[in-house]
Amino acid sequence: MSASLVSLIPPGTGGVRDYATVLGEPLGSPVVELSPDTDVSTLGGECALLHFSGYGFEKRGVPFWLVKKVRLLHGRFDRIGIVFHELFATNVSPWGSAFWLAGLQQRIARDLLLEADFWLASREDSARWLQRQSKPLPHRVLPVFSNVGELDDIEGPRSPWMVVFGSPGMRRQVYEWNDGEIFRHAEQLGLEIHDLGPSIDDETLSRKLVRSKVVLRGKLPKEEVSAVLAAANYGAVAYPADFAAKSGIFAAYCSHGVCPVLLSKDYGVHDGLRPNVHYAGGFDALQASFIEPRVVGRAARKWYASHDVQTQVRALRELTASVPRQELAR
Repeated sequence: MSASLVSLIPPGTGGVRDYATVLGEPLGSPVVELSPDTDVSTLGGECALLHFSGYGFEKRGVPFWLVKKVRLLHGRFDRIGIVFHELFATNVSPWGSAFWLAGLQQRIARDLLLEADFWLASREDSARWLQRQSKPLPHRVLPVFSNVGELDDIEGPRSPWMVVFGSPGMRRQVYEWNDGEIFRHAEQLGLEIHDLGPSIDDETLSRKLVRSKVVLRGKLPKEEVSAVLAAANYGAVAYPADFAAKSGIFAAYCSHGVCPVLLSKDYGVHDGLRPNVHYAGGFDALQASFIEPRVVGRAARKWYASHDVQTQVRALRELTASVPRQELAR
């Protein structure tokens, strides 16, 4: 396969594939799954863009084979770019394997970086780590965009809905947060909970959703997800505040002018996001008089606009062009 830009991704479905597909469409970039058995001699073109997520390429996050594959790609492509969706496990328990493998994960991320001509990261903290690991390279720090579309006009009518969107595991975290806090606040505030995503394989929780009169919309095409978000006031996601910039769920809420309700152990200013300005810091914040969902939703959309899909397409084109010709020969 020969193309001006080829996106290399981990096998399977998920947010990384969705991201690469959305980004690749305006660039005419085919998406290719990369595994230990992939014959990279069939690939070639102007640029290979690796979407790196260690756990996507290897179940323990240590795909040593990936570095060797990328080195082989240097003979097939003029440029190598890397989108660092993840670097390595952080804040992990010493009882888990990730704690003991974090050093190896860092080594793989560092070795891949040394093979890159340019890179992108979704978090400022990630970018700072990357900048310490190698000589200066062309790069951009851009939070992830929405994989379910972007709303041009966010000023349409809204309903008192609290959307819970994402994978079964992500939605389960929302429902279990502080022993079902979402149900208590939804009842107090007169909010209707709308559940978007594949069914959650938990009979106890499923029965609770039914008892709480949650609207179970199931897994929907992205156009229908977008329509629900366009009509909702709130959207909840359980994610660390310092990692919110890499959450596709958070991005979907922001891109649709929904007021994100971020459930995190700690809140602070990260990647330009301010609690109770760009998102509501927990369900308790919804009870405060200073949280107006339309105001927060507008602020979230304004923050999102600086890294929307078209911005990232332009950034990728600029980064590809920024590698001087004399650096292409290795």
